Amino acid sequence: MENSRTLLQKNERIIVVASQADIRPCNPDQTDEAALAEYHKLAVASAKIDRPHEPATSYEAVIGRLRRPSTDADAVRHWFAYQAGKVVGHMMVNLPMLETHDVASVEITVHPDSRRQGIGIDFLRTLFPVLRAEGRTTVEGWWITGGGVGERWAVARGFRLTHATVSQRLALQDADPAAWAVEPPAGYRVVRWIGQAPDDLIISYADARGAIHDAPLGQAAYESPEWTPERVRVAERALRDRGVEQRVVVAVHEASGAVAGTTEVELLPHTKGVVHQRDTSVLPAHRGHGIGAYIKAHMINWLMADYPDLTRIQTTTGAENVHMIRVNRALGFVIARSWVVATGELAALEAQLPS
Repeated sequence: MENSRTLLQKNERIIVVASQADIRPCNPDQTDEAALAEYHKLAVASAKIDRPHEPATSYEAVIGRLRRPSTDADAVRHWFAYQAGKVVGHMMVNLPMLETHDVASVEITVHPDSRRQGIGIDFLRTLFPVLRAEGRTTVEGWWITGGGVGERWAVARGFRLTHATVSQRLALQDADPAAWAVEPPAGYRVVRWIGQAPDDLIISYADARGAIHDAPLGQAAYESPEWTPERVRVAERALRDRGVEQRVVVAVHEASGAVAGTTEVELLPHTKGVVHQRDTSVLPAHRGHGIGAYIKAHMINWLMADYPDLTRIQTTTGAENVHMIRVNRALGFVIARSWVVATGELAALEAQLPS
């Protein structure tokens, strides 16, 4: 790839730096072990700068996420940036096909020793023609540390900040189990399963999952899925194919027999000891009864009974969703970090790239 040039601000002087990176598409399942080891070093070094309060990440976890990212996108593509034959950067692009068929979700990571050299811009130069060919008009990055170098880089490239989220973490070995002794709301019972929803609940379960649309997303372009029974089954199969154990707890309204609220977690094969809390949603007609707290507490107790060596549960919540943040805090979760979402229109972003 032809070297690009980027303008950087330093001590109120504009200096020009030429990128010497070679950007190549990669298939993580076919990448050699040497490159994977270099990618792991890249991920660890970047995390120390960008997420200094995060626990250290193992090789298995880093490579597992590379090969099997947690995403509902229909297509995922990867590129590596090489300098002197070594991996110094990575770009992952998610291409959802349904609700957000015109949006691409992008995640760019550059080794700290190779930053401020135009590699990020080279990634964008590589990406934009691909997105045009795919009919994508909007580019969005979700997992950007609030106030960090990634946020500043995105803003300098023409992205606007459209949403904020917080990561909350429950350290299970340090928590007080009394916080999980939540009384069941009157008129509701719990049903739970692993991997596949019961046929007699699949319709109302899909309806309850759709209540997640009420969760605030700011001005982000991403749209939550429209859940149907068919889509639930597709998602369940996709998780099984990735070796993910999905656990679901729902509250069933006794009078109607319908699912009123639901919470789900995922146990990924490459993150031993860690559970990822996904969506929790309660239908509007059933809110105000403590259903969310009850089903989440039931989930924690269930997990601890089956996996007493679990170390933590982690989840991400919209910063505006003060109710869910409060529910999580009551269960023992603490805020670990803040994220921002950066969004931009492809044509405008491309026009701002330095020549």
